Amino acid sequence: MSASDFFEEGKRFFVDGKYEESIEAFTKAADAGYEQTICFLSRGAAFLKLRRADEAIADFSWVIDAGGDNSRAYYYRGMAYAQNKNYEKAAEDFSRAIMLKPGEGTFLFARGAAYIEMGKLEEAGQDIRNAANYLAAAAQGYADMIGDRTHLDKVLAVLEGERRADTLEINEAEFETIKQMLESGVNKE
Repeated sequence: MSASDFFEEGKRFFVDGKYEESIEAFTKAADAGYEQTICFLSRGAAFLKLRRADEAIADFSWVIDAGGDNSRAYYYRGMAYAQNKNYEKAAEDFSRAIMLKPGEGTFLFARGAAYIEMGKLEEAGQDIRNAANYLAAAAQGYADMIGDRTHLDKVLAVLEGERRADTLEINEAEFETIKQMLESGVNKE
């Protein structure tokens, strides 16, 4: 198989939730000469899915050290630090990702979540409100492009109905606080 074939196989394994297999395929792709930055970024994401944070941090750090100011590498490494409950380093990486790509609401939300864990509630609230505003703008842009408000309402209803306790560790009081912040930060015109 060629380096490209290994990489494509890794992507298929990843999408299918076969993260161990995707790690092997991304490693083979890198060894065979495929662009190492994308191989390590992809392999790091698989490590992250398996909650192997230290290995993920190593891969994302390699991408960062290779240069190019990759906002996703900083974001994913921040997620790995958060898995290790190192919220200060996570917030630093999320801040760097935000600097590189200011309009990314996901980065803001992640930093807000790290700030909550650090007890920086004012900063957390600001980040979460800003993330909500980006989400509102993205949702409106989507509705404008697709031209079907009913479809958008269906998408939002699905999102409101989902709550994955296994990926977001907050108690009910914290959830209510975040919900209130989000509701006050979204322009409901």
